[in-house]
Amino acid sequence: MLSNNDIQKALIAYLKSNSSIADEVTHTVNGKSIVDIREDQWQGRDFAYPNVRIRLISNTPLYSGECNTHRFYMGIQVFTEDDSSLNADRIAGIINVALHGTSFSASGIAFSLRTTNLVPAIRSDIQTWRSEALITGVASG
Repeated sequence: MLSNNDIQKALIAYLKSNSSIADEVTHTVNGKSIVDIREDQWQGRDFAYPNVRIRLISNTPLYSGECNTHRFYMGIQVFTEDDSSLNADRIAGIINVALHGTSFSASGIAFSLRTTNLVPAIRSDIQTWRSEALITGVASG
């Protein structure tokens, strides 16, 4: 059975390898270059805006006899710190273009993805915005 951690780890590796997404969230923080794409539970101190977080919503085996194929649902959240929501929505759109109808392999897991919804940016605080690409997929490992 594919664990939530396995799926998130592989998706993060793939997003970091996609230059159209990674270039939007690469920063130098405390003297280190980081590509700020992580799981949504990450609570470290080295981060910058904009950044991307993978929120795995569900992970279900497809067949009772075949536990290495799963259907999953996830949100790819984009956080920005700007005067406007424009940048958060723009980056979510880049993610949508890069992932909708895509099949790939990462970390030994084969994925097939389809975007189901783009959630417009909402304000988190005075200058922080969050938009989200909701995606359904199949993972086989």
